[in-house]
Amino acid sequence: MGFIERKFINIIIVCIIVALSIGIGVWFVVEANFSHEPTKGEVFVMYAGSLVRTFETTIGPSFQKDTGYTYLGEGKGSVQLANMIIDKQRNPDIFVSAGTIPVMKLMNNNPPLARWLVKFASAEMVIAYTSKSPFFSDLQRAGKGEIPWYEVLSEDGLKFRRTDPELDPKGYYMIMVAQLANIYYNDSTIRDRTLGEDRNPAQLLPEESLLTTLEQGQIDAAATYKHEAVARGLPYITLPKEINLSDPKFSTYYNQTFYVLGKGETVKGGAIDFSITIPETSKNIDGSIAFVKFLLSEKGMKIMEKYGLDSIKAVGQGDSEKMPSAIKELLGYK
Repeated sequence: MGFIERKFINIIIVCIIVALSIGIGVWFVVEANFSHEPTKGEVFVMYAGSLVRTFETTIGPSFQKDTGYTYLGEGKGSVQLANMIIDKQRNPDIFVSAGTIPVMKLMNNNPPLARWLVKFASAEMVIAYTSKSPFFSDLQRAGKGEIPWYEVLSEDGLKFRRTDPELDPKGYYMIMVAQLANIYYNDSTIRDRTLGEDRNPAQLLPEESLLTTLEQGQIDAAATYKHEAVARGLPYITLPKEINLSDPKFSTYYNQTFYVLGKGETVKGGAIDFSITIPETSKNIDGSIAFVKFLLSEKGMKIMEKYGLDSIKAVGQGDSEKMPSAIKELLGYK
């Protein structure tokens, strides 16, 4: 056999080996794909930005593991999320809101984009701060009640930030806290000294970046929920129940405050709750119901409590006839 023949045979052998390798590789890929149970579909959850750490690190992954659905989450200010749904910028399967006002915006839309909601947790306002702050010592003293918290926030040079009340309920809740502080401490200057204008441009930051900015030491303190501070391990100043909007027993007292949204809607002060709904935009009803059931389950609520949110007896609101039967059963409806 000549040199050319041997070379030709070697080339043929190499080609056969390559072809077999590709074939075996493709077989393994196909086998791998069919050997795993396919997911039940994606559940797109839009939630209040204060829940980002809780949802993305624990709630979402746990829901996905327990149910087989694929979790996809997005967190921003609840009013902003409601506006995005109304403007058809997003089509979520689930909407979790701080307060009920953002969900009510969907319910009052024409046509309605939500028919009902379930209140499932309560929260309280606190002042979170960072050890990186040059005012750390004073903030700690305020946390211990040694000096008034509002005096520290009024100090020259201290960078106190909050969210936009037009986009995020936490923004108007802080305004209500300051209004209540005027009454509680019998000092009509506290609100103006700590906040300035309702939408003071020097203080407003997006919901998504507020606490990251605080953690990085770019600001000294921020108006936030207790559960956010707990989830991120941030020190915080606890406010009296008469002003922190956490206790339904003080609802009448909280009702003395209000904020008027840009479109003229008045938001009355009250105890802070968190609510959930399945919007009319949902493309995965079974997955949406599964998420609501998971969040309201003992496991789901224990996760929420671990991150500082207080669970309450779930209460429905709106058109119960439009509520899925599986959720009505959870609420004890007949």
